[in-house]
Amino acid sequence: MSELRQNPITKQWVLIAPSRGKRPDEYATYSVMHGVPEVDKKCVFCPGNEHLNTELLRIPKGSDWDIRIIPNKFGALDHIPDYRHREFYVSHSGDGDHEVIITRKHNEPVALQSISLVELTIKTFVDRIKLLSNHPELAYIQIFHNHGRDAGATALHPHYQLLATPIVPPHIHAEIMGCYHHYQNNGSCIYCDIIKEELAVKDRLVFESQHFVVISAYASRSPFETWILPKRHGARFEDMTEEEIKHLAFVLKVTLGQLYTKLSDPPVNFYIHTMPIDRNDAKPTSHEEKSYHWHLTIFPRITIWAGFEFATGIPVNPMPPEVTAKFLRGEL
Repeated sequence: MSELRQNPITKQWVLIAPSRGKRPDEYATYSVMHGVPEVDKKCVFCPGNEHLNTELLRIPKGSDWDIRIIPNKFGALDHIPDYRHREFYVSHSGDGDHEVIITRKHNEPVALQSISLVELTIKTFVDRIKLLSNHPELAYIQIFHNHGRDAGATALHPHYQLLATPIVPPHIHAEIMGCYHHYQNNGSCIYCDIIKEELAVKDRLVFESQHFVVISAYASRSPFETWILPKRHGARFEDMTEEEIKHLAFVLKVTLGQLYTKLSDPPVNFYIHTMPIDRNDAKPTSHEEKSYHWHLTIFPRITIWAGFEFATGIPVNPMPPEVTAKFLRGEL
């Protein structure tokens, strides 16, 4: 039975249409990393080709690095004089940073990386956010990962991208406002309430650890859209404790590993949503900080938008999240 579901934060509608769907295992597309070597001499990100890129940071230093950070050669943002134009049309200079965070092995997706490497990567994210937050022209820092050509990856070598923008993206703003309205009406964080609901109902619960909950999103825009939510309320990704970082590394690897194994290494995006850069010297006490809850979204790219989605803005998802959660738990 088809059902329209509403995202409780952004109020976006999704059409769950199981009659158009397949069995969960039939959504396996192609293996992104099948037959890929550990080192590709033609890859500009691989060891041995470090001289081909301007380097911002190497961790650890030396030839046996695990992570390198370079500016994106074809950056979507650059350092240009700040300007704003507001007449009939509105524009803003694209002043910002576009970085690439590279892990070492050419054929090792995040799902197969060691927990220690994933932990080091998350710590690197935290450090970059804290460093770039000191730049006064920036408003928001977005970190994301593209795995496979259908997820937008132009380079096969595992890497992440960081875009630091002079504006707060509209989708982030919509999330913050949705959280704030819920807080005004209920006196609670909506993500904390979602965690309570999902732990009570368990229909969409994929995995639970001491510090994190993994769920198939109630209003999933695509099959296997998965949320990783910290149990401790916090508006900012960069405010995680050392223990939470360790747990997130484990949870992220396990979740991506399930998708890798059960869907045969599909193309996938994942991204972090956190609060915009804080410009107040005092400790944040705003209702936005109290109401917003950082999170990580995993989005396998196994369906495509067609006419209805583009015409209405309503995604059609042929796989109910209750089914995908059961599949990922190994119950199907």
